[in-house]
Amino acid sequence: MASIPAEHRARFARLIADAWSDPEVAARYEREPAAVLAEYGIVLDGDSEAPALPPAPGDIAVEDLGVAAGAAMATIGTVSCPGSCIGLS
Repeated sequence: MASIPAEHRARFARLIADAWSDPEVAARYEREPAAVLAEYGIVLDGDSEAPALPPAPGDIAVEDLGVAAGAAMATIGTVSCPGSCIGLS
C-alpha cells in the first residue's frame, strides 16, 4: 500500500472523512484517485500508487469487533505487574 507523505496526512484525513460521509467522493476516488487527491492538494510521485481508503466505521463487521476485543483481552491478560506497582509490598 502506498503511503501519504507526512505533510499531506491532514489533507488525506479530510479526504477520508469526506469519502465516509459522501458516497460520491468515495466512488470518484475509486475511479480516478489521482484527480481526487489533487483536489485535496496531494500530488503523488509518478511511480507512487494511490493508497486505498480505509473502511468507514459503519463498515466494520460485528465479527471483527469480537476478534479485536478478544485480542485486546489476551494482551491485557498477559501483562504482569509486581505487587509493588499496585501498592502491595
